[in-house]
Amino acid sequence: MTLLWALISGMALTGGLTALVWGIVGTTAPKQPRRAARFGQGLRAWNTGSRDLRMRRRTQAAAAAVLWLGLWLATGNFVAGLLVGVAVIGVPWLLAPAHATKARIEQLEALSEWTQRLAGLLRLGMGLEQAMITSRKGAPDELAEQISTLADRLTMGWRPEEALRAFGDDLDDITADKIVAALILSVADRGPGLAQALEDLAATVRAEVARKRDTEADREKPRTTMRWMVIITLGVIGAGFLVPSYTAPYSTLLGQLVLAMLTAGFIATLALMRHLAHYRRIPRFLVPDERSTVTLPAPAQAPEHETAAAR
Repeated sequence: MTLLWALISGMALTGGLTALVWGIVGTTAPKQPRRAARFGQGLRAWNTGSRDLRMRRRTQAAAAAVLWLGLWLATGNFVAGLLVGVAVIGVPWLLAPAHATKARIEQLEALSEWTQRLAGLLRLGMGLEQAMITSRKGAPDELAEQISTLADRLTMGWRPEEALRAFGDDLDDITADKIVAALILSVADRGPGLAQALEDLAATVRAEVARKRDTEADREKPRTTMRWMVIITLGVIGAGFLVPSYTAPYSTLLGQLVLAMLTAGFIATLALMRHLAHYRRIPRFLVPDERSTVTLPAPAQAPEHETAAAR
């Protein structure tokens, strides 16, 4: 008992000294948004997505709150109730990190298909703008909305370079930037060879899609391990509540602290495994450079007596 309290006190003292030095000296890391701003960004991200997705998130939050309160009142174990409530929201997030990566790969595959079709229209003798407008017909489902938006912008009289840059922003991917950059250069210099260049880029994107699929197949192994570890752990916890003598030590204050530390370590381990198995996006290059942004000074206001005299 004494050793445990000494360990907890040492950890608290170390954390306090680290926070004190951090607050006084600071770090070399770039400044991050304030906590209130990050909290607001998190709330906005929670409310984004389709209507079904937002409804599912709210349903999960309501179910988590009900389970937390119900288990807390039934067993008197605050941390265990909180753990079950967090699991309702966190487990789907931890066990399904591949959806975004799968959607990104499907988008790249559709991009290669669209690029190949655009090259075919150029070989038929169409101009670049007309080919991009025509390509909306039969566009891949994964990019139908973005391609239709590009065609609409060109039809409304947008400059091709501006419309293509907006198209790149909609796709938000470095591979798409390579194709958009080639199209922008062709708009500025309408020389021959664009169709062949687009066909080569389409082949490059197909090869990249094949590599990403192989990588995702390798990453599926630690994801499967993580799923089984979570399922077994939750099963042991659920079975423990059926035996009151097994969970009785965790109802005390010290037991609550130990359970909280074990839970925090378990969640941190799962988050680390998810991070290692998650696809890391490469930053885009076709974006405005913030260093080149010029902020014009505000116009100086004339004194009140000069303004009155002018009137």
